Amino acid sequence: MPLRSSDPFFSFAQGDIDLAQGALLIAREARPDLDGSHYLHVLDQWADDFAAQTMGRSAAEAIDPFSTYVFEELGFRGNQEAYDDPQNSYIDAVIDRRIGIPITLSLGYIEIGRRLGLPLSGVNFPYHFLVRCDAPPEPIFIDPFAGGQRLDRQQLAERLPVVDGAQLRFSEQYVEPASPRDILARMLRNLKRIHVTERRLRDAVRCGERISWLLPNEAENYRDLGFLYYRAHEYGKSIAAFEEYLRWADEPHDVEEIRQNIRVISGRLGLLN
Repeated sequence: MPLRSSDPFFSFAQGDIDLAQGALLIAREARPDLDGSHYLHVLDQWADDFAAQTMGRSAAEAIDPFSTYVFEELGFRGNQEAYDDPQNSYIDAVIDRRIGIPITLSLGYIEIGRRLGLPLSGVNFPYHFLVRCDAPPEPIFIDPFAGGQRLDRQQLAERLPVVDGAQLRFSEQYVEPASPRDILARMLRNLKRIHVTERRLRDAVRCGERISWLLPNEAENYRDLGFLYYRAHEYGKSIAAFEEYLRWADEPHDVEEIRQNIRVISGRLGLLN
């Protein structure tokens, strides 16, 4: 698999990650002529318009008025009618339409709040992205998809999904702050799933590649990318991705399956040459 790419996202992923800039780069997939500076200015302006209401308030005191501002005055809401619309994953469209899915609504909330000095971070909660505000005496958890609903740990535990017939038990790891890299990778996974479902394999491959650039040490990303390359008939890249998976994975359970895939694809390549 090539180590470099002409995709601007590759260069972006090599350095420190700016969340808003990364989201705008992802949005350029759908709108190549997107003016990122315009949307950064919009976020700045929204923060400036609310700034006076944070004066003299602690984060714990400011968070509820801030949520009211974002979800009532600005009018952001969850798109429950068309959850899988790809536009919900492009931050420019979310800002323009003021509608999105949990992760993009959270991203907008975080970016406006960051400009106000609020200690906000994303939370990779299972199946539903959330926002965490580290305001003493303990963190506050917010669900932007539910209009800024505040959640305590009991409510979070009740939201955990059922896996193998049993509901997951609450763990602090589920509410740890997510890094900007993890947030952008989750956005790309959402898009990749939609592209695969709608059979846009080239778009799905591009998402898979970008995930591997953001998280180059995560083995599973290479395995998934190997299958995507195969479906897109890019057999050489498929082999390289599977080999990267075997290099990074720690005693993978599917090692023989992946090795067999490599042998079969190599044989197919031999027939094509």
